[in-house]
Amino acid sequence: MNKSILSVLTLALFVVHIKNFAFAPATLHVAPGDSVAFVNDDSEAHTATSITRAFDSAGLDTGDRWVHRFTKAGTYAYICALHPYMKGSIVVSPAGARK
Repeated sequence: MNKSILSVLTLALFVVHIKNFAFAPATLHVAPGDSVAFVNDDSEAHTATSITRAFDSAGLDTGDRWVHRFTKAGTYAYICALHPYMKGSIVVSPAGARK
């Protein structure tokens, strides 16, 4: 198997659920290249908006899902722009969730 196919196979999809006006998990560890799906399981609209604007899901209605791929290491703090007391973070590091 060639190296590029192996790289694609090792990427992962993680899920952050939005429910009861909270992100779960509130902190998620991933590796560069991993994708995170934000799924709104709540009865209200929400967003997943980076405080530095590195990403923004726009409005997610009940049952909506939005996926973002994290390519650079770092800690990405985010909020719901509609309910700013809702907070979470994605920590991207080479070890990621595999540590």
